[in-house]
Amino acid sequence: MNKRFYPYLIVILLISMIWGCKEEEKSKPPVINFKIGEVYTQNNDTVAVGGELFFGIQARSDNSNLTNFTIKKKLPDESMITVMDTAIFTQYLEIDKRLFQNVEPVVTWVFSVMDRERFTAEISLVVYKDPNSKFGGIYHIPSVKLGYQNNTEFGQFLIPSTGKTYGVDSAYLFQNEIDILCYFKNEDNPPGPSLSSPGEMDNFSDDAKKLYPTIIDWQTRNYTLWDISAEGTPIAVEDFNAAQNDSLLIVSYNDVWGKKKFKWATAGKVIPFKTAAGKIGLVHVLQNDNTDNGYMVMDIKIQQ
Repeated sequence: MNKRFYPYLIVILLISMIWGCKEEEKSKPPVINFKIGEVYTQNNDTVAVGGELFFGIQARSDNSNLTNFTIKKKLPDESMITVMDTAIFTQYLEIDKRLFQNVEPVVTWVFSVMDRERFTAEISLVVYKDPNSKFGGIYHIPSVKLGYQNNTEFGQFLIPSTGKTYGVDSAYLFQNEIDILCYFKNEDNPPGPSLSSPGEMDNFSDDAKKLYPTIIDWQTRNYTLWDISAEGTPIAVEDFNAAQNDSLLIVSYNDVWGKKKFKWATAGKVIPFKTAAGKIGLVHVLQNDNTDNGYMVMDIKIQQ
């Protein structure tokens, strides 16, 4: 080889080495760990249903910003429930997260981060349910879309324990399970959405059967009661969001105020109800349209 090419070869080798080092640096995954302290929930702790869980997390990425943080519950059957999945953009993350013990006998809590290079890191700990716990579990069904009487996109009849909705042409097939329906009353002052149930027509009210005449032929018309006292003494949205068992649901519903419908079920309201089967729940109205061909969006929490 001609000696005059030696300097070029050395430069090429140096560039390759530097580039290789950079690639090696990029391949480093982020680091995540639990904060240390007695205030935090520890591995193998036993916590009563409804009891507080307090997790402290620290994470960092030396080469690229962190872009995602998740909290998941791994159940004994290996299924995963996502509790939190949020976008971030930072090189260093420090977070304290307050959650609550639910009814699962044992849960592996998994915390993970991902950086811009899509490298991930995770940590986990195990928490056991106190067998002497007294509160019961709940179903949480987020972002249910329930149509008004002239809406052709979303169903008007709802099974609250699953969040499944059905239109007037198919709801009769599930009449034993349907506990909620809604409609928009143009005649009210002011006009607005109402939450009700098929059993409304059997309790001295004509609205449901006029708007949905097919329920007249149903063999089962479940009757749900709506606690109208929530209008005057509202339930805090923060309390609704924090509820992980039925303790809040139980104390929120008052039979004295249980009525056949809840008028003006508008955005921001948290409304207690009790189904024909005695299951107590809460509806958090997230948004509502103000025409009878619109719909409402709600989060639901109901006893298991």
